[in-house]
Amino acid sequence: MKPVNRLRFVVTSWILAGLSCAGAAAADPPLQIVSIDVEGGAATLYLTPEGKSLLIDSGWPGSMGATSPSSAERIVAAARKLSLRKIDYLLVTHYHVDHVGGVQELLGRFPVGEILDHGPNREVAAADTPQAYMALQPQTLYPEYLRAIAGHPHRSLKPGDTLRIGSLNLTVVTSDRQVLAKPLPGAGQATPECAGMTDKDMDGGEENPRSVGVLLTFGRARIVSLGDLTWNVEKALVCPTNKVGHADLFFVSNHGTNLNNSPALLHALSPRVAIMGNGARKGGDPESYDTVSGSPGLEGFFELHYAEKGGPEHNPPEAYIANPDAKHDQHLPLHVAVFADGRLAVTNERTGRCWTFGPPR
Repeated sequence: MKPVNRLRFVVTSWILAGLSCAGAAAADPPLQIVSIDVEGGAATLYLTPEGKSLLIDSGWPGSMGATSPSSAERIVAAARKLSLRKIDYLLVTHYHVDHVGGVQELLGRFPVGEILDHGPNREVAAADTPQAYMALQPQTLYPEYLRAIAGHPHRSLKPGDTLRIGSLNLTVVTSDRQVLAKPLPGAGQATPECAGMTDKDMDGGEENPRSVGVLLTFGRARIVSLGDLTWNVEKALVCPTNKVGHADLFFVSNHGTNLNNSPALLHALSPRVAIMGNGARKGGDPESYDTVSGSPGLEGFFELHYAEKGGPEHNPPEAYIANPDAKHDQHLPLHVAVFADGRLAVTNERTGRCWTFGPPR
């Protein structure tokens, strides 16, 4: 008897689960998205029906955050389950350690094509920063990042730039603290929640507001991912008019901290499905949970971890959480199948349960 190729079996199972859940046929291949659990860091892998791939962020270095396995090991495992031999594009949203820290190990473990970012690091540590913490600061990490990506095609992005990745279209909406100069087609609506919105100057470090934020379109489906973009730049993006338009799928910014995810942003995007890439004790602030869960049109809210600071009042039901128990963390991802007509199918690998969300109205 011929042995079963387990990796191919797993990826085929994901595809079939998404197709079955959404009532789709095999002739309707979806965009596949894996929201990888890197313990409150960031790493999201996209695979188009044509086999083209994009990874947004690389998680932590192997010595912290996600360990045993490391962030890079978890990314490689996800790529192999999708039968990838190469990641075509790696987009680094900004140079904080939980987003750029895994780059060096990842490039040593798996082939990666072009590197995308916002340009030079803009964050300088305070003069009194203890020496023990300097290794984790962007001004230290950025030169290491440049050395790691040497020899790779490398491009710095600005708002309005576009990139075609198979049938997935990427448009940059924010980069290096700049936002789109004018609304995208179909956007431009007024955002009433901007009235009376005050600034919030705490941003968690200069690199956060410089995050590369993108709109990804696949057929009718619209996906918004803004890295760790903070409150004041969100305001510039959607106030007084919404320059992005609606989102079918929104990756909650900055792991769900209260420095981001303003009511103005969530009402402007009005996502149908939201995924929060939080850790058990990182991100998942109650204020962000309340704002996201209360956004108009929301049909499904999923988390990578149960947010311990939120308690049962500020977390979705356990079925919607990939890793609900920090003491027995299985490091499991969430899977999304996105169909060209705008349907979404979200699968929780922990339970195998799949939710389907119809095409946009």
